[in-house]
Amino acid sequence: MPVASVVLLLHLLSMAAAATAALAMDPAERETLLLVMEAVSSDREWRSVGPDPCGSPWPGLECKPVPAAGNVSSAAARLHVTRLDFGVAPNPTCKDGAAFPHLAFALPHLQSLFLVDCFKNPAATTAFTLPPSANLTSSRLQQLSVRSNPSLSGTLPPQLSSIRSLQVLTVSQNALIRGEVPQGIGELKSLVHLDLSYNSLTGTIPSRIGELRSLVGLDLSYNSFSGSIPGQLGDLAMLQKLDLSSNNLTGGVPATITGLTSLTFLALSNNGLSGHLPAGLSDLLDLQYLIMENNPMGVPLPSELGDIARLQELRLANSGYSGSIPETLGRLASLTTLSLENNNLTGRIPAGLSRLKRMYHLNLSKNGLDGVVPFDGAFLRRLGRNLDLSGNPGLCVDGRAVLQADVGVGVCRRAGDGGDIASVSAATDVLSVGTLFRRDGQLWLAGGRWSALLLIRPVAVALCCSCCLLL
Repeated sequence: MPVASVVLLLHLLSMAAAATAALAMDPAERETLLLVMEAVSSDREWRSVGPDPCGSPWPGLECKPVPAAGNVSSAAARLHVTRLDFGVAPNPTCKDGAAFPHLAFALPHLQSLFLVDCFKNPAATTAFTLPPSANLTSSRLQQLSVRSNPSLSGTLPPQLSSIRSLQVLTVSQNALIRGEVPQGIGELKSLVHLDLSYNSLTGTIPSRIGELRSLVGLDLSYNSFSGSIPGQLGDLAMLQKLDLSSNNLTGGVPATITGLTSLTFLALSNNGLSGHLPAGLSDLLDLQYLIMENNPMGVPLPSELGDIARLQELRLANSGYSGSIPETLGRLASLTTLSLENNNLTGRIPAGLSRLKRMYHLNLSKNGLDGVVPFDGAFLRRLGRNLDLSGNPGLCVDGRAVLQADVGVGVCRRAGDGGDIASVSAATDVLSVGTLFRRDGQLWLAGGRWSALLLIRPVAVALCCSCCLLL
């Protein structure tokens, strides 16, 4: 081999060795990492992974080069731990006696920490605690996810408010996490997503959450929050998802909610909310999902619901709504799901609903609706089992529509033009329990044992009514 080639090869090897040395972990950071691993997981003998964990494949560990202070050269960069994942394969599993990894917060460049399905030993609960606030102020942590840990217990640590770099905070599906949300939550100004769902949190929803002006997602569902919805939530101008369902919230929906003009998803189901929905709902131009089932609202449905142009799902079941179904709902061209079951709604089904081409789920059962169902055979076939009209004794389906599935009402029947009162009486025995109503200037009868709908000739009306009285 020529001398020049040998010199070049040695030079390249020297550069590679220097680069490897430059990228090696800081010894103190390596020791901290090993202590974290030993406290949480017994998957392996962590000290046997070699002198440089960041330099070898290691599930659950992510490292990135960070230039030394005052030097932007990549050659002078070290590898630092930026992400740790525990609990879900292929990441390291958590041992039965795992402790909450306090030392992880001492890793100077850690940006993401995930503890998912980690603490689950029913015989040994693990306390959710953090280092003192003074040790967290320099943290660079951006994402903390503590999820699906059935044996993690305690309250939300107030020290969370000291991690000012947090952008995503998920403490969810930890049934033993209880108590109130610390008021200091309002200090986390960089938060984009806050998920505290499926815990046992109590008290009121802190009004200081309204100070988190960068929030895009807020999920406090499936807890035991009480009191009213804070009006300050209306200050979250960037909010796209708000889920407060399955709590013990009372009072009305605050008018400030209509200021959340970026909102696409609003869920308030399974609470004790009541009263009128605030005026100005049509200002929520991007709202696609309005889910408010199981609340004792006890008021008529507002016609303004039909002005939320992009609405795809409207779920207002079991909420004591009264009056008629607004005709304006027929304008919701994007609507796919409408659930109004188990309310006190009366009158006719708006014909405009039949023109909603994207509709695939419609439930109007258990109300007091009456008249002919205004859906043709094509609509009935398209929805099939996803259409439920049962529990409305005054409803029936026009016999000319081809009914493919049981929607909970019978087929309408009409006496022939040449029929007389005798033929009407012979055709049905439901006059005593039927519902009389007028359609197209003629008198019809709906309901009864056959769920029949009969056209009664004008000359027979008086006799028919007399028969009903005698029965």
